Amino acid sequence: MSIDYPTLYQDAKAELLKLQEEKAELGRALEDRERQIAALIQTLNAIAPLVGEESIEAEMPPSGMTDSIRGILADSGDPLSAAEIRDRLATMGFDMKSYSNPLATIHTVLRRLTESGEAETQETDGVKKFAPTRKKGYAIGITIGKDAKDGGRGVELVAGKSFTIGKDWKGVIGVGSLTRKKKPLPRP
Repeated sequence: MSIDYPTLYQDAKAELLKLQEEKAELGRALEDRERQIAALIQTLNAIAPLVGEESIEAEMPPSGMTDSIRGILADSGDPLSAAEIRDRLATMGFDMKSYSNPLATIHTVLRRLTESGEAETQETDGVKKFAPTRKKGYAIGITIGKDAKDGGRGVELVAGKSFTIGKDWKGVIGVGSLTRKKKPLPRP
């Protein structure tokens, strides 16, 4: 059975473009919602004392900032400092006026993300920077790799066909799960 590579390529490329468009559309919708939420919280907090109510921040879960920081780290190509993350939060319209010390809150979120394994740190010229932890991912197409000494491959077959070349080289055609160990952040 022969594999029609040109069709496989075109289908995968079309699917990639479709998913990238959907992601961009969802990102725009999420940014719109974040701005709307920030504006409503600001409005509610301005009106709350007039009607004898508490500020909304005390009731809000801290995940709003945490999710925003996760998104900023995921979208950034380079590790970021807490100050750079603060600036990006402000740029995307995140309301930080309700935080008495926003940078301290950002540091707390980053510490928690680091402790949970979602982020990793590196120090550059005395500045601590953060990036998302590289996790297991998927490869679509053809992947070829040499067997590791411990017997594990860099890619495990999810869907498609696996093959071997000689005694050391193995690969997949289709979709494979990347199982390589995390690499440390690059040093500038």
